[in-house]
Amino acid sequence: MIPSLYEAAISPELWGERLDWLTEVLHSKNIVLVRIENIRPEISDYSFHANTWITPEMIGEYLRLGLNDNDGSAYFHQLDLYEFSVGDEMRHRNGDMSPSRFYPWLEKATGCNPAAGLCLSKDPSGYDILTTHYRDDGPFVPQEAANMLRLIGPHLTKVLEMNRPVNLLRHRYGAFLDVLDRLRIGVGIVTANSELILANDEFNRIVSTGDCLTLGAGASLSARDDHDARVLRDAVLKLSRREGLRKTSESLRLDSRINENSAYLLDLSPLRESRGTFGGKFSGVLVTVVDPFWYTDLNVGLMRQHYNLTATEADIFDAVLRGLSNSDIADHLGKGRETVKSQLASILRKTGAPDRLGLVRLAVQLLIPLNDDGARKGSVTGKVL
Repeated sequence: MIPSLYEAAISPELWGERLDWLTEVLHSKNIVLVRIENIRPEISDYSFHANTWITPEMIGEYLRLGLNDNDGSAYFHQLDLYEFSVGDEMRHRNGDMSPSRFYPWLEKATGCNPAAGLCLSKDPSGYDILTTHYRDDGPFVPQEAANMLRLIGPHLTKVLEMNRPVNLLRHRYGAFLDVLDRLRIGVGIVTANSELILANDEFNRIVSTGDCLTLGAGASLSARDDHDARVLRDAVLKLSRREGLRKTSESLRLDSRINENSAYLLDLSPLRESRGTFGGKFSGVLVTVVDPFWYTDLNVGLMRQHYNLTATEADIFDAVLRGLSNSDIADHLGKGRETVKSQLASILRKTGAPDRLGLVRLAVQLLIPLNDDGARKGSVTGKVL
């Protein structure tokens, strides 16, 4: 079961189930993992995971009553890694001898009497802790649980370390990705090893068609064509390297297997951390992809009006949105290749776009999302017991 813990690092929906398993292993009732931030306090508002028995109502009441200031967790970073603390030991050790407000609430809300916890990781930016709650008359034995957690703890530490960039990226880009879903623009974030750690629904839909992009073992992003796969892998690796950050982006054209006259346009941009946001360890690439079969949603008329394009230039721009090459456009419009090249250069000059993908970006900016299916509902989380 331990290997399955690592799956939760990039799939938040799996945390509850995986921690249910750990609860059974420890013979306790509740388990909560939480990040206590020293530098960015807002991160603690969402970087937590709990087993399925913990309800949002419990979390809300816990925070509303301010019990997080009376449960001893603020002192867990003083423990050695994977050292178990039971009850109010840490709170009392730090001179807080006031009557506990936390335990009466815990017993009323969950039926548990004591609590125990340990530190999973600590550095200048903050620390990760695990807390578990149990009944006096239950099968929970602190020493046995401590021995088990000394074995499992390092794995949890690694999983949380892997999960932190995912949490940050979801927190930062979640609403943005929802908007791009409705604009039918796929956006994914991959590591230097091409592991997909975050994607919006449109990106997942494009991958699911199997026409261009694929997901291999370990959520590794690749291309259906072997040559395209090598090109994509090399581009991701180059852009994610620190010495390669001078190049701001790279564009790829991946041919469709369903329609030989269409191609997917990919834009790859390096994601660099800022001021240690990801602990100095995250290096990845933002992948943007436009499905050529949805190109009609991009309003060429607006582009023609806004940038004073000729009718021929508008036709060529329309073909660009479908991912056609210059030779394909020439055949499609019955024009010479040099004419198409000259007209495309005129379009780039008028719009100020650097390349073909830049034209797609401009069209997206002018797009009116007529098929808006409503705002997506998000979840709100907070610090937990």
